[in-house]
Amino acid sequence: MLDQLAAWFKDIVETMGYPGLFLLITLESTLVPVPSTLVMPFAGYLAGVGIFSLPAVLIINSTAALLGSGLSYWIGAKGGKPFLVRYGKYFLVRPQDLEKTEQAFAKHGKWVILIGRFIPVVRHIISVPAGIARMPLRPFFLQTFLGSTIWGGFLILLGYYLGENWQTVAAQIKRFDLVIGVSVVLAILVLGIWFVVHRRREQRQNNAD
Repeated sequence: MLDQLAAWFKDIVETMGYPGLFLLITLESTLVPVPSTLVMPFAGYLAGVGIFSLPAVLIINSTAALLGSGLSYWIGAKGGKPFLVRYGKYFLVRPQDLEKTEQAFAKHGKWVILIGRFIPVVRHIISVPAGIARMPLRPFFLQTFLGSTIWGGFLILLGYYLGENWQTVAAQIKRFDLVIGVSVVLAILVLGIWFVVHRRREQRQNNAD
């Protein structure tokens, strides 16, 4: 079933172009099980062969993710947990997935919105607990934007530079989705720490002078 859905998603992008891509990325950021590990590299590949524009694909990725996440936030704020418990099965969301996501949100607070974009399953439903908790919209959308831009941009650029090999790599990304996501998060943390330490060192040198 999932393979048939994947083929259908590819057909949507090929036939509808940018509107189809916008639609799929919007759905991917809601509860609909659209595989970003397939759609994003494929869009990047189409940009690489000149069918799409790379800047346009990157912009669509970020804006569509904001729209989809906003819809999920609204579902959480209006429907609450009972909505997912009752209808989650139609979106392939298991009760244990929701439970784990809620626990992560309660433990790590708003930062799980950013980190959750890199974790399979969590990225699809993390906005719902944020809506249930009525998380302030400004940090919610900021971290959604950062997370979706980094993760989606990573997948898009892979497809762009790998060309015809994008399908092979996309299959491996899907297989090791969690490992890759955690690696990206760790890389961001390392770069963030390095930046802070570097800035403080520069400030100390300037103060000493």
